Amino acid sequence: MFEVEHVTCLSTSPLRVWTAVSDLAGFVRWHPFIRLSGVASAGSAIGYTFNTTFLRKPLTAPATITRFRKPAEIGWKTGMRGLLMLEEAYQIDAISSGTEIRHTTHCWGLVSILAARKMKGRILDSMKESDRALERYLRPGSPAARPLSRGDRRVAKRKAH
Repeated sequence: MFEVEHVTCLSTSPLRVWTAVSDLAGFVRWHPFIRLSGVASAGSAIGYTFNTTFLRKPLTAPATITRFRKPAEIGWKTGMRGLLMLEEAYQIDAISSGTEIRHTTHCWGLVSILAARKMKGRILDSMKESDRALERYLRPGSPAARPLSRGDRRVAKRKAH
């Protein structure tokens, strides 16, 4: 069992960050690895797809919203019980210069015990990359911040299932 944490400070409002991380279907617009589907609410079942580079195909699993405190925290849990489970969460706090985002991933299960050292580094690297992508997405005037078209939403929904 282990936990990895990455903290990012952005010069944007906490509400804008909350809107991006709680819009599950919108993850396709900014997150480089994860596709989510469903409704963000406490205890809801959602779809979770992780695009891996090592398996060359996406891993899809059911997930559950485990943390939902609007507009300050959202998190979900997914995995294979006993083998590898993970809970990923975003905690959003207002600071004088904008917003502090505390992005955490908590892993447990047999695989997390056997491969903890290697997994920690890879998870931290992917969290840093996704947090940079979120920052680019939230930057004013970013082309990535455009609303999804109807066709893009259909594609994102299919990919997340």
